[in-house]
Amino acid sequence: MAEDDNPGLIYEAEDGPDPLNVSHIPLVLIHDGGGTCFSYYCLDPIGRPIYEIHNPRYYTQQPWEGGIPEIARYYVSLIHKTVPCGRIILGGWSFGGILSLEMARVLADDPLYDVIGIVMVDSICPGSVKADNWKRGVIYEGQFSERTSQETIDRVTWCFSDAVRVIEEYQMPSWDNDDQGEPGSGLRNSALNGDGKRSSNKESTKATICPPAILLRATDWVPVDSDVPSRVDLVRHDRSLGWNGYRKGFFEEIVDMPGHHFSIFAFENTEKITESLQEACSKLERLSNANN
Repeated sequence: MAEDDNPGLIYEAEDGPDPLNVSHIPLVLIHDGGGTCFSYYCLDPIGRPIYEIHNPRYYTQQPWEGGIPEIARYYVSLIHKTVPCGRIILGGWSFGGILSLEMARVLADDPLYDVIGIVMVDSICPGSVKADNWKRGVIYEGQFSERTSQETIDRVTWCFSDAVRVIEEYQMPSWDNDDQGEPGSGLRNSALNGDGKRSSNKESTKATICPPAILLRATDWVPVDSDVPSRVDLVRHDRSLGWNGYRKGFFEEIVDMPGHHFSIFAFENTEKITESLQEACSKLERLSNANN
C-alpha cells in the first residue's frame, strides 16, 4: 500500500467481460475500517474502471484529528491526482460507505467532478446505534486468519479503533434538498467544512443535491458466542441499516447479499458481490443519463 499508488487502479474498463461494451465512468472504492482494500482486489472486472483508496496512515498510525471531514478532503485531493475529472461513482464497504458520503459532499462544491451516485456495502448509519448499546455489542474476533502476522493485526486493529473514534464524533453533511432528515439526526451545515470553516470554493454557492445511493446489504448475522449481537448487527433488523434516520428514502435500491458483514467479500460470494456492484453502477449511470 504505497502512498504513491493511492488511489490504486484495480481494473481498467476494458478488463471487463465485454471489452466492446464498457463505461468509462469510474467507480472509486474507499477502504473499510481496517484501512486496507484487499477485499476489492478479490472482485472480478465490471466493465468500468475501478479505483481504490486505502488509508495512507495505515503504517504511521497518525490519528485523523479533523475526523471524517479531514479524511474526506484529503481523499478528494488524491482523486484529483489520478482519477479523470467528470462523472464518477463513489462507494465502499462499511466505513468506506460513510467516507463516500462525506467525499460526495466535498465534491458537490467541485466543478470538475459530478458524483452520480454512491454504492454502500453493508455500511451502518452513524448515530443509528446509541453509544451504550454500541459498547455492549460483541466485537467479532474471526476476521484474521491463523496466517495473519501480528504486525498486520496491530495495524488493522489501530485503524479500526481510529475509525470508531471518528464515527462517534461525526456529524453527517446536509444538502440543499434536505427536507427529510429526522430531528436530532446530527446534520452539519452544508456551507461549512468539517473544521467549521466556510468553504472558499467559488462554486460553493451552487445547489448541492445528495446523489442517489444504493445499499448492498448482508442478509446473515455475524456468528457470535453471545446473546448480544455483533456491533455491526445492532441495526440489522432495519432494512436501511439506520439510513432512513438520516434521509427518508435515502436509497434508490437495497439489494440483499449472501453472507454476513465480514464474509460479504468471501470467495464463495465474489461472483454475487461483483454482479451486484456492476448492476448498481449501471443503474446509477442510467439515472444520471435520464436526468441530463
